[in-house]
Parts: sequence; structure tokens; C-alpha cells
Amino acid sequence: MHQYGKLINQLDSGDDETFWFGAVDHKSINILETLLSVRKLPDDFVRFLVTCGGGGVIDAEISGIESNDPTIEHGGTILFDTLYCRSEYDLPSGIIVIYFKNDEVCWCIDCSDREYGSVVSYNLFNKRIEQKISARFFDFFKEYVELRTKIVI
Repeated sequence: MHQYGKLINQLDSGDDETFWFGAVDHKSINILETLLSVRKLPDDFVRFLVTCGGGGVIDAEISGIESNDPTIEHGGTILFDTLYCRSEYDLPSGIIVIYFKNDEVCWCIDCSDREYGSVVSYNLFNKRIEQKISARFFDFFKEYVELRTKIVI
């Protein structure tokens, strides 16, 4: 079974309610990259989007592409969350938002040359990258699932 499929099944079988945006095709990912002016999303994040499109535990969802349409702009989509944070909080280009909560928490994937592929915390008030959370998205998602299911995978 695909690594993300196994993790998603583990999360779905936990106590928390989950939802998923639905699988995404590569054409939609390419459009999103263009809309956000990033050269390329990391392969492990692309595999996540192709598998489930985004989502997760309700109220702690990972931003995604809704209904395989990268142009949909509302809270919870990568496009909206990223453009909003760029506009309101000076999020640097080359960084995309994968988790945004209550104008307080902003976790991103660095698609620039700085730390390509790493998941970072962006401080919305100081308007700077605060820390590296994980070297790559897959490790971040694995920990996301483990924390919510209390099962080490």
C-alpha cells in the first residue's frame, strides 16, 4: 500500500473526525505552482496531494486543493491560505502555506532554494520564518498522524 494511503487509513481509524479534499491530478498541481509562482512543489507533497488532495483531522486540516480545482480560493485551500498570508503577513514568495489557523499559526513548505522541501513555522507577527519543523513533508505528516492516533508508525 502507498505510504500516504497507510497513514490516511490510520488517521481515519482514530478517534478524531477526518475529511479529505479528494485526489488531485498533476495538471492541477502544475496550475497551482504557476498561480503561486513556485518552481516546483516537493515530490513528497505532490504524492500527498495526488493521494488525498489535502485535509485531515477536522479543525487541524492540512491545506489542499479542493475538488481537483487549484483556483478555488477560500480558507483551507493552499491558494487562498498562501495568497492571504503573502498579502497580510508578508509571507515570502517561494513559501506555500499548508496549515493556517486563526491568524495565529502558519506552517509552510519552503519551495525556495533556502531549505527546499522543509516544513517551517512562519511567525505572522514578526513576519519571518521562525523554525524548521521537519526536513520534509512526509516526516511532518507521519508525525501529524502519530500525534493524533497515539500510535508510532
